[in-house]
Amino acid sequence: MASPRKQCSSAVKMCVSASVAQRRHIGLQQLEAIAATTHGFLGPNKRPKFIQDEDAGDAILVGSCSRLLENIELQGSVGQLLLETVQAQQKLFRSGTGTLVFLAGVWSRVALECLNRGISVLDIKTAMRKGLELCLEVCKQSAVNVEEVSCQKVKDCGPSSAVKSHIQDTEMRLMDVKHSQNIKSTLKHSRHFSFQTENTQTALNDVTHIAQAVSHGCDSSMRLVIKACKLQSENTENAQNGSLDVQKLITCLVPGMSEEKSSVFRGFVTLLSAEQASVVRRLQSQVLNIALVNGDLCEKYRHVGFNRLGNVVHVTDHAKMSGVSLEERWIENALGKLHEFSVDVVLVSGTAGVKLKDRALGANVLVIEGVKSSVLKDFGACTGAIPVSYVTQIDQNCVGQGVTVSQRRDLSGHNDLVAISVVTASTSLVTAIISSSVSAKLQSLEDQFWSCAHRLHRALADRQLLRGAGTTELLCIRQLHQSKQTEMENPQEGVVLELMAEAWMDYVSTLMMNSGSVCSKAEGWTAVAHQMRLYKDGEAVSLDADAAGVYDNVAVKTEAWRRALDLVFLVLQSDAEIITGVSEGGNVYKELMYL
Repeated sequence: MASPRKQCSSAVKMCVSASVAQRRHIGLQQLEAIAATTHGFLGPNKRPKFIQDEDAGDAILVGSCSRLLENIELQGSVGQLLLETVQAQQKLFRSGTGTLVFLAGVWSRVALECLNRGISVLDIKTAMRKGLELCLEVCKQSAVNVEEVSCQKVKDCGPSSAVKSHIQDTEMRLMDVKHSQNIKSTLKHSRHFSFQTENTQTALNDVTHIAQAVSHGCDSSMRLVIKACKLQSENTENAQNGSLDVQKLITCLVPGMSEEKSSVFRGFVTLLSAEQASVVRRLQSQVLNIALVNGDLCEKYRHVGFNRLGNVVHVTDHAKMSGVSLEERWIENALGKLHEFSVDVVLVSGTAGVKLKDRALGANVLVIEGVKSSVLKDFGACTGAIPVSYVTQIDQNCVGQGVTVSQRRDLSGHNDLVAISVVTASTSLVTAIISSSVSAKLQSLEDQFWSCAHRLHRALADRQLLRGAGTTELLCIRQLHQSKQTEMENPQEGVVLELMAEAWMDYVSTLMMNSGSVCSKAEGWTAVAHQMRLYKDGEAVSLDADAAGVYDNVAVKTEAWRRALDLVFLVLQSDAEIITGVSEGGNVYKELMYL
């Protein structure tokens, strides 16, 4: 017989579960509703949305979950939690937000259904966490090396006509080569040259094949990324490793040109006013000196952590008595420093004062503001320049040499801005020019480019990928079904695992519908159910024959899953405490990741 203490604890637990089941979980319902608005962003064929600002009369075109959530009014704490979770995923991976939000919605529905069936919050969390661990184990077991992916791409695609032509031309040139050592060198450095007797490692390390596998339908953006990777490799010692440094990759948006004119260039390319472009024309064809300012270039700027002295009363100022303002005196000192050390170009990470920029134009000094810290770092490494917080700190040791500037006349859009290029001889910095005749599309195109760049970068760094297009999720469904069948002692856990499997089926069917494999979600469900029957018969097949060439990043996918479930747990626990007034204590949150 159970002790009175255990009976009391069990009774309290049953009362709490009944109370939770009878009351509405507003947070979970809100999370499911918000997630439902983003289903069109899942998969390669995303359906953009126009967001209308009724007050201002403006409209914005969004093509991803992160952009949608940033530009709509999210009511309540649930919406803010979802936004913060998505932003954390986007900041780290630049991808996977569609999966995160979708799963947060369907797993909220799983939790709600479990509550309606009388399953306690603690049991729901325990079973759902087990379900996630089963899926993570599937990812661990089914991950493939990028060498296998590249080799498979070579087999599937075969050499293109352009590659074959290049091989033939190379063979003709090699006939004139007399020394075998030169022949070996030519074979080694020709990218597309291959013989049957050549080591297959060349094909396995081909970045292009891996990029195609993780392009996710963004072919034009991935082509830009591949070109950027090739440009970076020209000035790096480890070019044979086939790596992509996203820290040395920047974008420049040029409205007014067609998307076909999007391209990549070595160095730092940005848009400047016509007045600043006139300084560029006077400075081009010269080897210039450069200074780097990490912060704002204005008189009132103070670095982070600066503490003003307290209890100080400013009685008068000599500058004001002489009719010269503090700002004017600061500008004179700044220009004096730049002239003293023959500085021609100043890159500023923050903003620059308007008066200083105007005065600098007259002195033939080019001031470029809003430069990323990664760009400052690259120019510092290539020119020897040392970033300073204040222009008055500049001395001979802080000034770099070897910079050239030029105007890019081939990048003229329909506006008053002019594209200019700032380069050094040894830079591996690459600028991707994103252009479109539709200005509203520029942000989406830039987001696509960064998603492709980070997917390729992570694939080359991790050296592992997961089969995409729903194939990995199918394995998760099968694993959840198998685990449910073996779980006989805890029927409630089996119910939760079955509901999680249905959530995955919803995910895969939506992915199939958005990719054009099926015409409706119902047809997708039927296809997934058919695959499950084939799995039971011992056949390992995928949803689509074309899906064999689609792959996902391991870390992007698994972190999106974890973040989605942690968000559901946080909302579930908060709802339960609000409804019942009973808190399970701080230990309930110890396993949740920081969003």
